[in-house]
Amino acid sequence: MRDGPGPDGTRGRILLAALTEIRQIGLARMRISGIAARLGMSHANVYRYFADKGAIVDAILNDWLRPLELRLQDIVEGPDPADDKLERFLTTLTRAYAETLRQDPALFRLLASVAADGAEALRHRRRIEGFVERIVEEGNVTRLFQGGESRRLGALVLDLTHRFRDPLAVQAASGDEGAGDARRDRVIRAAIRAISARK
Repeated sequence: MRDGPGPDGTRGRILLAALTEIRQIGLARMRISGIAARLGMSHANVYRYFADKGAIVDAILNDWLRPLELRLQDIVEGPDPADDKLERFLTTLTRAYAETLRQDPALFRLLASVAADGAEALRHRRRIEGFVERIVEEGNVTRLFQGGESRRLGALVLDLTHRFRDPLAVQAASGDEGAGDARRDRVIRAAIRAISARK
């Protein structure tokens, strides 16, 4: 979380306190009043920075997801061939999810819990879909992929890798012994083969 002097410092303290509340008692029980009490401030002061609980959740997720998206954007804009680029992109994304689930399960569960209707979660999903479509379009232009409608081929890749990149699916399979790195890598390679011009 960002922290430092002035408003950004207070903002960071609020987000850290909110995440601590979520880790200890869960999102459903987290309250603005509890965050304020943890920080020794009035709940009105929390509202100076965040309109409601949903805005706090979005900010926590943004602080985690934005750096990941910048890494993914670097891959999308890099010089690699589209098939290599797509493999690196999907591997980076799915590993980041798996590592966060292992290292900070409360943070990952937060993403999964708002995946269907949270503003930040939806923005993140659209950004991932857009990145994949851009890579597929590049692969179509360079004839590495089958050609045709990039959105359709991108959707196929996303569907085939759903188990390893959809937050709810990742969380649901967290205890599955067969859901490790080797299986994930095989699925990613199979998804890329499915749209490749040369099988």
